[in-house]
Amino acid sequence: MAQSQTVGLTIRIAFPQREAKQVQVNGKYVPMNQWDDSQKNYGPIRQRFCGENRFIGVKNILEFYLSSGCELRISPRSAVQTMLRMKWTMREYFADGGSTRFISRLSKSLNLSSSAINVVSVYSGSVVINYEIEAESSEELEKI
Repeated sequence: MAQSQTVGLTIRIAFPQREAKQVQVNGKYVPMNQWDDSQKNYGPIRQRFCGENRFIGVKNILEFYLSSGCELRISPRSAVQTMLRMKWTMREYFADGGSTRFISRLSKSLNLSSSAINVVSVYSGSVVINYEIEAESSEELEKI
């Protein structure tokens, strides 16, 4: 009995505009790969399933895996992805409340719900925080 093989490839698209992207397969949002601390970025595409993806924010590159027979859609994501470097040690950062305190302060300063802010990673190099702010609408995103 012959075994069927799925044929696919990883695609990289550079976008000129600074707008986060998302991938949808069959109308459902496919979350980005988990953060990889060793690469200080979202984890690489391992071609595990159609729609597997990551967005490289600073370079505005979307990478995703597309397999045969799979149809996907790329659309804007109502989110701001950013990085902040602070002149603190990791010990000072966590002694001051860490990510919970960071989210609280940022949400108050932007007048947003703390649930809109997600800390993706924190690592040393002073203290580097990668975070994203998810907006409920494009109007809210413009406000941010």
